[in-house]
Amino acid sequence: MSKSAWFAGVALALVSIHARAGANLDGPDEHDDSTVVFGFVKDARGAPVANAKVTARVKDGVTFSLQTGATGSYRFPLFSKNVNPADIVIACFREGYKQTRVTRRPGAAKADAPKLIETECRLERG
Repeated sequence: MSKSAWFAGVALALVSIHARAGANLDGPDEHDDSTVVFGFVKDARGAPVANAKVTARVKDGVTFSLQTGATGSYRFPLFSKNVNPADIVIACFREGYKQTRVTRRPGAAKADAPKLIETECRLERG
């Protein structure tokens, strides 16, 4: 299986998981206190970096990874409400670049919605 086909399959699985995560099939939505981590990978000029690998590592050792799209954007599925958002570490990689900065911006919190955490990675050629 080619690398691009594998990533497409993973992306589809993540979308499928995310689509089911908010479904109210058996009672109240249990994801109200969950966390959504999303953001952008950009170069030093602020241009999007497509096909960058983004990892979200939870301090307990679990690591998730995905690849940015053409706009340099990414979004991880819901993290459990048991995961402290401060324990999620984001890192970005792309061949020919080095990570120079990671900026986290907490999103506006609504009582009945997941916590949103926007994280921007900056990469420089080198």
